[in-house]
Amino acid sequence: MKKIKTVLHQMKSIHRALIAICVFTLVYLFSPIETLTLLSLVLCWLGFCISYILVSWYTFYTMPVTTIAKKAQQEDGSQLFVSLFIILVTLSCFISVLMIIISTKEKQLDNSFIIIICMFAMLASWCLVHTIYTFHYARLYYENDSHGSGLEFPGDDKPDYMDFAYFSFVMGCTFQVSDVGISSKKIRRVALFHGLLSFALNTFVVALTINIISGFIN
Repeated sequence: MKKIKTVLHQMKSIHRALIAICVFTLVYLFSPIETLTLLSLVLCWLGFCISYILVSWYTFYTMPVTTIAKKAQQEDGSQLFVSLFIILVTLSCFISVLMIIISTKEKQLDNSFIIIICMFAMLASWCLVHTIYTFHYARLYYENDSHGSGLEFPGDDKPDYMDFAYFSFVMGCTFQVSDVGISSKKIRRVALFHGLLSFALNTFVVALTINIISGFIN
């Protein structure tokens, strides 16, 4: 168990992505869905999201505060990597909504099965966005020195990954910061884009929910 923890702590973003890609491939190969290719891809994307999130959150819970500053830079990867992930997540949201529309026309599978897959894909995509931003905020915080700057957390303790996750998910839920202040112009710009993206994703979740409810009523 200790060796597994060490390996996971040493992983970079690209390594977690490779694990998730392997899960994506396995789900695709053993998927029970044969008639709807798009739905099968959504199911594979769901496997990708869940595997990436699980590995990431294991790191959040177990990595000591003393090592976060040294690992933060490699944990986040490159800015391009983060951007590509965000684009993929956004596209998956479109695909999930599209699957709801397709479900009204296709009869090969039970509509409730399609809806469940799409809803879980939306939820996993939403969580993946803010998980990725957690690593990104940690890197920005420790970008200039090991003491950290740019985010003002309440209290005197050094922030751990759960603190950065708190900041990221609060932004994702409310499109604003709470009790954590931002003193860095660079982080403010990242938070601005994060808030706008969160608003778009949350709007899709609400629209999808309304679509499902109206479909059941009709």
